[in-house]
Amino acid sequence: MANQETGSDLDKAWEHYEKIRDSLNGLYEILNMNLDKDNIFYQCAVDNLESLKETIIDLLKKDYNPKEIKIKLRDLEFDMKKNIMKKI
Repeated sequence: MANQETGSDLDKAWEHYEKIRDSLNGLYEILNMNLDKDNIFYQCAVDNLESLKETIIDLLKKDYNPKEIKIKLRDLEFDMKKNIMKKI
């Protein structure tokens, strides 16, 4: 039974990884379509995408308490929504 749960968890983890990868690639493609590669905003955006990717990889390599991660992700989601609402 534990092996099935572990396999299922691993499948879910791969699905999440693929969604993150696809999202990062999509954002990079949008930048390539809309900004000149010599543009400072393009460079800053690419740097931020690369930093995000590295941070996600580092996060996945560590053995954190899942409850702590959920709390931090909720905080991040709230902060992002708050910032978006300020711009509207």
